Amino acid sequence: MIVIKKVKLFFLFLMFLSGCIIVKKDNIQDDSEIINIQLSPKPTIEMSDEYIRSKKGDMIAFLPKDWFLVDVSKNSSPEIFAVAVNPDYSLSLVFSNLRITEAKSSVIKKEGLLGLARLSFDKRVQKTGGSVKQVGKYNLISIGPQLFAEYQFTAPGSANISKTAVFISSIDEYYEFSIVPMNIRNNQPPGFSKVNEIFNSVLATIQY
Repeated sequence: MIVIKKVKLFFLFLMFLSGCIIVKKDNIQDDSEIINIQLSPKPTIEMSDEYIRSKKGDMIAFLPKDWFLVDVSKNSSPEIFAVAVNPDYSLSLVFSNLRITEAKSSVIKKEGLLGLARLSFDKRVQKTGGSVKQVGKYNLISIGPQLFAEYQFTAPGSANISKTAVFISSIDEYYEFSIVPMNIRNNQPPGFSKVNEIFNSVLATIQY
């Protein structure tokens, strides 16, 4: 199916964004620049009963209604374990198990979730030679007992904003969840407010 092939090619691009982790001193922000956000523990859009589950079973998340999973295992980074798209193929949800080297784990021990968020973003920066640009600041998010750090970015050649949240499971696995606009069927992605609502709603279903 042509559409599925296009989705797989799109995730070759995601694989391209997954590279070595380098933390740059000029990317570190003061705590005064960090925004703490508390979100509702309930989604604000209708969710389905379909869910994704990590390979180790230490995290789950539910998908929005009418979204469906796509098998891109042969084309994407080995860190990616689940990808879902909306019915018109204009948005994707990407779940990854971040592999952090022992040398870089000290960053997380020192900075916690913010350190993990910086490592996540720097992977994209490193592989694209700096063409991926961060939008805004790193944020700390709490949803009930669950804690996340998030950031926003624009990909090369796109004005659309993607969002990523990172978190650490109960068995100290590092995870990343992203919502990424796509252009598979020449359908424009929804506006940022809707993208943000979908992102926060899925985030509210994540249990780890």
